[in-house]
Amino acid sequence: MTNALMPLTLSVLLGACSPGVPEILPPASSVTRREALETSRAYTSMTWKGTIRNVRHGVDEDGVRIDTPDAAAPGLPAGTWWKPGQCSTGMPYKWGGFDTPRQFARRLKADAANEGSPAAAGDMGTVEKQAAGDAAVSRFAAGVDCSGFVSRCWRLPRPFSTRELPALSIPLPSWDELKTGDILIVPGRHVLLFIQWEGTGKDTFLGSEAGPLPVWKCGEHVFSRRMLERSGYRPMRYKGMRETEMDSGTTIP
Repeated sequence: MTNALMPLTLSVLLGACSPGVPEILPPASSVTRREALETSRAYTSMTWKGTIRNVRHGVDEDGVRIDTPDAAAPGLPAGTWWKPGQCSTGMPYKWGGFDTPRQFARRLKADAANEGSPAAAGDMGTVEKQAAGDAAVSRFAAGVDCSGFVSRCWRLPRPFSTRELPALSIPLPSWDELKTGDILIVPGRHVLLFIQWEGTGKDTFLGSEAGPLPVWKCGEHVFSRRMLERSGYRPMRYKGMRETEMDSGTTIP
């Protein structure tokens, strides 16, 4: 991959909280590979600082359980990582979440859905939430989940679930065809964004995702092709993907 596809921000390189929050492009009928990557990195590299008011473990006002992935106290569920008062990198995972970076930052300070109180910073995707589905989505927590993350990277107008994303995609005949902005998906379970192959063997690749374990947040990781193949992941490409800005909006096979 060329350096043109590596837009890391100065704040990430320095490991300091940035005074500004990146905004992402609005919804559109198509997206370029560069745009998909830049949106991904707006989520994985954003820096923020939560407070004890953004921590929540218990039932919200609608009766929905929230468990933020904070490490403020011992004995919390696996996957906790952010600490109140400390700079954190990567937007927290939130079951059913679709917040943009700026929406997330704004909701941490005052959440209109909660009458001005700050939103919970993330909500882990527990087994109970997976079983309850949409009924387990809390409007009092902020963040993004795996399919919401990909939906934002593809500039979709709403969050499409892992069961819906295949209808917007073209199955790739081989993993070798994967390019920046394509996805690996198991419908109904998880989806992640492909960034680039590591080395020449195409055995491992760099990808990005929102959660899950070991930490419930947006981040980039090196994945094993063999392991994901064995787990049932399938390579797909968004029908509205464009190679470059000069592609006149046409879709690519």
